[in-house]
Amino acid sequence: MATMITFHVPNDKDLLAAFGEVTLRHEHLSHILRMTIKTLARLTPEEALDATSYDGSRQLRECISKLARQRLGVGEPLLKLKALLERCKRATGTRNQLIHSIWAKELDGEPLRRSADHTWHPLPTIEELLALAKELQTLTESLNDARLQGFLSEALSKRPD
Repeated sequence: MATMITFHVPNDKDLLAAFGEVTLRHEHLSHILRMTIKTLARLTPEEALDATSYDGSRQLRECISKLARQRLGVGEPLLKLKALLERCKRATGTRNQLIHSIWAKELDGEPLRRSADHTWHPLPTIEELLALAKELQTLTESLNDARLQGFLSEALSKRPD
């Protein structure tokens, strides 16, 4: 006998709020990735936003890597930036697994989420979602700080080309 599974949106407002926070924090990270392109390419904010309006996180990170290699050359600032971008990639991957999965429930069963590989997993906990939201916030702040006054700003000021 086949199991009956239906779409499911949890009734837990705290869980949904944490899920929403992950979504908002990720969009903040995407914006700072765009502003990092602005900084590296010497664009206005509007130019950077228009030029990347349909780019996802992967395209933004790839663009940053290419521009940084051109502007910075090989060395410590480039490697620090690449490490930061790798952490962004992992956090985005975790976010994508949650956001792009189907949340469902077996009839009289527990809520589950179906991932891209068609396997079922428990729903994330509020604590897991809030930890991911905090990680996204920390990455956003780290990248923005590097761009405005940290290692990236310092390196670019030494290489005005």
